[in-house]
Amino acid sequence: MDQDPEHFRKMAWRDGLVDLRRFLDRIDEAAAEHDRWAPILCAFAAECRRAVPTPAVETFVELELAQYRILRKKMSQFAESTDGLVTLAPRPHHVAVLSTTRVGLAAAAKVFSESSAVILEESERTHWFTQIYRASPERLWWYSFASWRIQVGLDDNKAQELCRRYPASSSNSYWIVESGVQWGPLAGGCREELWRFDGARGEFVETCGDVTL
Repeated sequence: MDQDPEHFRKMAWRDGLVDLRRFLDRIDEAAAEHDRWAPILCAFAAECRRAVPTPAVETFVELELAQYRILRKKMSQFAESTDGLVTLAPRPHHVAVLSTTRVGLAAAAKVFSESSAVILEESERTHWFTQIYRASPERLWWYSFASWRIQVGLDDNKAQELCRRYPASSSNSYWIVESGVQWGPLAGGCREELWRFDGARGEFVETCGDVTL
């Protein structure tokens, strides 16, 4: 696997040879899953973009343009972060799956143009992982996730408190900007931010959720 054997020696001393062998077998299974499904995933993503091309930024109205700027900034920050470097780093038997909104597809195309990551719209990612490829919870992941989306308006759980502190007016509304990363069932994190839109641009208000696994 072209990895430092010292890591596996420590596992053998700590967990025993039986557990080490079981772990190595799981790595082999994940590699086999990758070799089988990664080409199909890439073909699926290509077909999605043929069916629904990435929108051109010059066609965006003010609301879409404001969302595009926010999402592009978030993606750029991710690409330069430790999480981004780990997620996007090319390595054997691994695929980074990035998902976002329709507007976010245009931002992702700019930020990740040099990456080998698979870029999908939110509904496409859901379709792939529920209807085409159904992962076993017992297998190691051969993929990792990063996602970005903007929720226009506030849900019932947050609206009352936030609207008291930041009352909306006829000239502005509020968005929840979500970004997340996940490397396995119990590894990753998600952040939610409150943004104000005044009809022309988005403005950060506060972080309203931050979870790390």
